[in-house]
Amino acid sequence: MTALNKSQSFRTVFALLQGILLFMTFTYLLVDCFNGLLMRIGIGISISQLYKMGLLAGMLLFLLGTRPLAFLAAFGLILFFLMPLLFKSLLSGDTSTFVGNFGYNLKLILFPVSFLFFSNLELSQENLKAYWKSFVWFNFILIAFNIFLGVLGVGYSQYDSPEGQGIGGRGFFFAGNEVAGIFLLFSGVSWYLTKNLNGISRFLFFLLLLVLGVLNTSKTAILGIILIVGLIEVPKFFKKRMSLGRFFGLLSLPLLVIVLVGIIYWGIQATGLIDRITFFYDKLDLLTFILSGRNQMVQGAMTFYPSMYSFWDYLFGVGNQEFLKLMGIYHGNPHTIEIDFFDLLFMNGFLGLSLVLGIFVWATFRSLNQKQSKSPIWAINLVLLFVSFMAGHIFNSAMLGISLGMLNGLGFKYWKN
Repeated sequence: MTALNKSQSFRTVFALLQGILLFMTFTYLLVDCFNGLLMRIGIGISISQLYKMGLLAGMLLFLLGTRPLAFLAAFGLILFFLMPLLFKSLLSGDTSTFVGNFGYNLKLILFPVSFLFFSNLELSQENLKAYWKSFVWFNFILIAFNIFLGVLGVGYSQYDSPEGQGIGGRGFFFAGNEVAGIFLLFSGVSWYLTKNLNGISRFLFFLLLLVLGVLNTSKTAILGIILIVGLIEVPKFFKKRMSLGRFFGLLSLPLLVIVLVGIIYWGIQATGLIDRITFFYDKLDLLTFILSGRNQMVQGAMTFYPSMYSFWDYLFGVGNQEFLKLMGIYHGNPHTIEIDFFDLLFMNGFLGLSLVLGIFVWATFRSLNQKQSKSPIWAINLVLLFVSFMAGHIFNSAMLGISLGMLNGLGFKYWKN
């Protein structure tokens, strides 16, 4: 076989691999739903984890063969989250928690590895736009469909009321705490893709997004979609010249606020969320109510963080399993904080926190440059960063990581031209 034939075969193989990975990315949330269905009927095989691991391995293989420098960066990330855990396990002689710790850390690298993979893809502008729009709309419809299913009693409820009844819906998405983040991501991009529709159609679509957030009964979903739409639309509204229609639009804003408040109030009444809010508000102070008790988890962690952590632990963290053990001993509840900043700090140390947030902040700043500022990515990223400080499940979300990496990585190419 000549060198030319070898080169052609090489390109053919990696073109095929690229197509497989694009298909797997397109459908991984559908696999999550199927996995939730299996869990619902008592089959405890986590095919979604195997699927994501296969997708991650394929991305690394593709980068190794086509973008060696990007592969080294991705592989370096894996080593960073693997080697300190392995080194500490060998020193302590306790290797029982290594697998659990690394399984948790794998979720942290889904976003940066996906981001590197999609940033280095070469697609024609036509194929890029077709894939982007299809990916966004397919998964938005899938998420909306599952929320409606959950409200109708099919699949999982988002919460249980104080009386034990289901509140809100997430359908067959098993990881309920991660639904709000993935909903905000796809709702934000979907909203942007409606930019060519008339004002009435866009308003109705916004009401649909708000209703979905209310039906999911997530405070972050409701507030998040309002913030995303506001960040995208309000600056454009004031940049344009004042016309008669725009003047009346400004006058109608108070009415719009009243309508939105009415929809939200109706939603929390209809879904039973008002009972959950009243129950917890009566028992908790305002900050604890807003953060759903996460501030108390931080206080519990701070009882042992200054004294039990070594210099090594400050840098690299103690890992997920050891942190849960310490929380059980000192706080009485072996649970993560569910505020990403503190979870990263306690479990992955200053270096892990800086690495994960640094990559995300850099991707956000990149989306603000020149033509990229016309995209919705910067607004969505800012809101997701805000959510990570309020409710967590953003940077350690297996559901969100791949899509977040795809929309940030491929989105740069989408708006570049």
